[in-house]
Amino acid sequence: MLRLAIIILALGLSSAAQADVKNYMDQMLREIYILKPYIVSEAEYKDPKNSAEIDESLKRMVSLSESISHEGKIRSTGFGISSDVLTQQLKESELVFRVGNKGYSLWMLRSTLSVCMSCHTQLPSASTRFDFSKKEHKLTKPFDEAEFLFIVRNFEKAMPLYQQVIAEYPKNAVTPENLKKAIARELYYYVRVKRDMPGLIKALDKNLKNKQLPTSAKTRLSGLKKAAQDKKGEGYPEFKEDQQAELKSYAESQLKNELAGDFDFSASKELDYLKTSSVLYKYLNDFPQTPLKPEILYWLSFCERRYEPTAFYSLPELYLKQCVLEHPQSEIAPACLKEYQDLVTLAYTGSSGVNIPDDVKKELQSLKKMIKTMKPKK
Repeated sequence: MLRLAIIILALGLSSAAQADVKNYMDQMLREIYILKPYIVSEAEYKDPKNSAEIDESLKRMVSLSESISHEGKIRSTGFGISSDVLTQQLKESELVFRVGNKGYSLWMLRSTLSVCMSCHTQLPSASTRFDFSKKEHKLTKPFDEAEFLFIVRNFEKAMPLYQQVIAEYPKNAVTPENLKKAIARELYYYVRVKRDMPGLIKALDKNLKNKQLPTSAKTRLSGLKKAAQDKKGEGYPEFKEDQQAELKSYAESQLKNELAGDFDFSASKELDYLKTSSVLYKYLNDFPQTPLKPEILYWLSFCERRYEPTAFYSLPELYLKQCVLEHPQSEIAPACLKEYQDLVTLAYTGSSGVNIPDDVKKELQSLKKMIKTMKPKK
C-alpha cells in the first residue's frame, strides 16, 4: 500500500509504469475491501472463524508490498517512512496475528494503512482523495463505515457519519465505548486536521442537542466546548526553516510536564496535544531536511502516545523506529529506542507475562546494536 502511495505521488512516470501501478492498486484495494469488516471490529478480527481469511489476506498484502519497485522512501515530505519499515510492519502484523496477539495485530494494521494514505494528509488540512465509500462495499452500520473511512483518512466522509452516530444515540444501539470514540474522532479532525476551533465548537453544540446522551458524555462535551472556546483565538504558531531553536523551545514548553513524567488528560490538555502535533507535522512537511527531524519524530510519538487511546490510530512506533533507523547517531536516538521498547513490551504483555516473539526480539537487538556502533552526533 505504501508503494501505491509513492507511485501515485511520483511525477513523470511512464504509461507502462502507471499501468503496472494500477494493477497493484487494484489488487491492494481488493485486499482492503476483504479486510474492511474486520478492520473496524476488533471482535470480528479476533473471531476464530475469520482467522483463515484474514491471515491469507495479510499475507497477500505483504507479498504485494514487496513486489512493487520503489525509491525506498517518500522523499518529498518529512515523513519519509522507509518502505522497508512499512513492509516489516505488515509482516509483523501478520506474524503476531498468527501467534495469537490479534488485538496488537489489528492496531498495527490500522496504523500501517493510515501511513499508506498519509501522503494525502501530511498537511493539516489534507484528506485522502481515494473513494473507499462505494455503495457495494459500504458497511451496514454507520459507525463501522465511519471507522473505516477514518482509518483510510477520508475524513470529510467520515465526519457526517460520526455526527449521525452521536445524534441518534442510544436508538442506534451504539455502545458507550463507540460513542466515546465518535466524539474523539471529531476532536482529531477539527483540531489536528482542519485546524478549525470554531468548527469544533459548532460540532460540539450540535452533539449536545441530543438530550439522551449519557451524563458522562454530556460532561465531556461541555468540558471540551469550554476548552475550545478558551483557545479559539490562539491560532497555530508557524515557524520558518531557520527557526529551529524557536520550534524546539515551543515543543519542549508544550510537552514540559509530559517529558518529566507528569501527564495531564484534561480537556484543555487534550486539545493542546492535537495542536502541538499539528504544528510539528506541518514544519516537518515544509522542511523535510531539517536537522531537527529526529527530535520532531520523538516529540510526535511522545504526545501521540499520550492521546486518549480512543482518539485515533496513532503511529508512535513507526516514528520511533524511523528515528533510530535514520538517525542512530543523534543524541535523541537512545530515547527513541527506549520509548519504542516500552511500547513493544506493553503490547506483548498479557496475563501470562511478557511474551515477545523471537523475530521482534531480534529487531530490538538490531536497533540497540545500531545505536551502540554509531558515534553520537552532537
